[in-house]
Amino acid sequence: MKHSREYLLPIDGLSLGKHAFRFELDHAFYGMFDYSEIENGKVDVQLSLDKKETMIELHFTIKGVLEVACDRCADEFLEPIEGENVLILKFGETFEEESDECLIIPLTQHQFDISHLLYEYTILLLPLRKIHPDDENGKSMCNQEVIQKLNRMEHHDTVDPRWESLKNLKTEN
Repeated sequence: MKHSREYLLPIDGLSLGKHAFRFELDHAFYGMFDYSEIENGKVDVQLSLDKKETMIELHFTIKGVLEVACDRCADEFLEPIEGENVLILKFGETFEEESDECLIIPLTQHQFDISHLLYEYTILLLPLRKIHPDDENGKSMCNQEVIQKLNRMEHHDTVDPRWESLKNLKTEN
């Protein structure tokens, strides 16, 4: 993973109280991550940071679209995402992950890299099954040529006789 200074929060330089940050995640951002299934998108992240004496509360509001491959036809399409996440950074002796929503960071840490959090939060907003949406007439926007080829292949499948023999063994027992 490559790093960008744009995603480093200056913990030391912030005064106590609320601060607002805004990030736009696009091709350059997703390109920083090796082996990412996402290469492009346009995501707006609003970060509300509340610094207190012993901790920092981070509230992420995420909205945008990610370019994903359709699980049915493999064509790319824009999948809308939207969500919120909260992370609490507590000050302690060493770095430790207390839970998914709470990290302990050393008192001596001057900045905190949120790029990996932004990546994870946006990826986790994607549905498990990514399929082209239907158009206004209720017709799938999938690549119809690919769907037709898949349907033809499905009807031409022949069962290997060895598997049939194994099925017979299962029913006999």
